[in-house]
Amino acid sequence: MARNSYRVLISFLVLTIFGCVPEEEKQHETGYVESLQMVHAEAFFQQGLRGKGVKIGVLDIGFAGIGTDTALAHLRKNNQIVIIRDLIPLHPVSMFRYSHGTQVLKYIAGIYPDDTVFGGSFARDASFYLIRPAGGAGAKEDCRNDELYIDTAFMILDSLGVRLVNMSIGFWNEYTREEENYSSDQMDGQTTVISRICQKWAEKGMIIVNSAGNTGEYAWRVIWAPADAPGVIAVGADRFTDKVFKASYSGIGNPDVPFVKPDLITYTPWGTSFSAPIVTGIIACMLQRDSTLKTNKVMEILHKSGSLYPYPNNYVGYGIPDARKIIVLLDNQDTTVSSVKAVRFRDDRFTLYTSSKNIVVFDKTDSTRVSRQAIREAPGGTLVLKRKRNISRTTVAIGLDEAWEIFWENTEIN
Repeated sequence: MARNSYRVLISFLVLTIFGCVPEEEKQHETGYVESLQMVHAEAFFQQGLRGKGVKIGVLDIGFAGIGTDTALAHLRKNNQIVIIRDLIPLHPVSMFRYSHGTQVLKYIAGIYPDDTVFGGSFARDASFYLIRPAGGAGAKEDCRNDELYIDTAFMILDSLGVRLVNMSIGFWNEYTREEENYSSDQMDGQTTVISRICQKWAEKGMIIVNSAGNTGEYAWRVIWAPADAPGVIAVGADRFTDKVFKASYSGIGNPDVPFVKPDLITYTPWGTSFSAPIVTGIIACMLQRDSTLKTNKVMEILHKSGSLYPYPNNYVGYGIPDARKIIVLLDNQDTTVSSVKAVRFRDDRFTLYTSSKNIVVFDKTDSTRVSRQAIREAPGGTLVLKRKRNISRTTVAIGLDEAWEIFWENTEIN
C-alpha cells in the first residue's frame, strides 16, 4: 500500500472516532436542491457533467463527521477524498470539532438520501483535497498565522495538481487582539495579506471561490478578504429562490474599487458559506467539459451567464449564474446570452408592463453602486418607476430571466 493510502486510512480511522456532527450543524442539510434548481443544474446533468476527473481543494475550519456522514458515503466508498490534512495540528481546537467544512463539501458533492430531484450535487464525481489552514471559532488570535497557513495550503494543492479551490472562510475584524484585525476600508483587493496571497495564486492558475462573508448587517457592511481580490470569485447570498435579491447579511462590494464584487449570488438559507460551494460545483462541471479553461476565462463565462450581465452591481454582482447559458458559452465563448434590455429615458417616469410577482429594483448612483434594493409590485400588471434624485441608473430584475437597465438622463431633479 502506498504511503498516501496509509495516510488516508489513518485519517478515516480518526474520523470514525471523531466523526459526529454537532446537532446545530444538521440544519444545513436543507436548501441545496433549491439552489440547484435556481441555477438550472439539470443543463449540466443532462450532459453527464458531475465534475468527473476534476480535483477540488476545500479549505475550511473543520471536518467533523466527514467519516460518517451519509451524504458523503459515495466519496468514501470510491476513495474520492484523496487527502485530509491539518496544517495546525497542535492548535487546541481540533479539526474534528467543527463540521463547517463537511457541510460545505456536501453542497459541492453531497448525495442526500431525500434528494429525488437531482441525485446529488454538482461535483459528486470529483476528487477532493481537504485542508484545515485556519482555526475558526475558538481560535480568534491567529489571523496572521492563518493567512500564512492558507498560502501553504495552496502550495500543497498546487503540487498535487489541484486547480479549483473552495474557501468558505474569510478575514475581517473578529479577532481578539486589535492588531490582528483589518478595517473595512482595507477591503480593496490589494491591502490584506490574504488577498495578496490569493491574488498571487489566481494569477498562477488557481480558480479560487470564496464566500462573500456574512458581514452585511454589521457596520462593516462590505465583503471580507480574500473575496475582495479581483482574481477571486466572490459569491454572496440570495434571500429568495425566485428573484435576485441580496440577503441582508450578505456583504456588499467595496464601491471604490475599479472592479465589481461580489461576482455572483446564489440562494442559501444558511449564509454565504453555502453559496460559494454551489459556484464551485458549477466550475467543476465546466472543467470536466473543458479542462483547458483558464481562471480569467472561467470568471468571464460565469459573469456572462449572470442574470444581470452586462450590468453588475455591488450588491449582487452579475446576479444568478445559469448553467443553460454556460453550456452555450462553452460552445461559443463569443456569443451573447444576456436577457437584459437597456433603455435611455429622459422623462420622470418609466412604465413597465409585467405580471410577475418577483420584481426587484436596484437604484444606483453610478454604474455599479447601489443606493437601495427593493421588492416592488406591479398592480394591474403595471410597474411605474419614478426618477429619484442623484440616481443615474435603475436595474429592474423581473424574476431570474428578465431584466431592464434604465439610464436616467439629466438625473439631477429640482
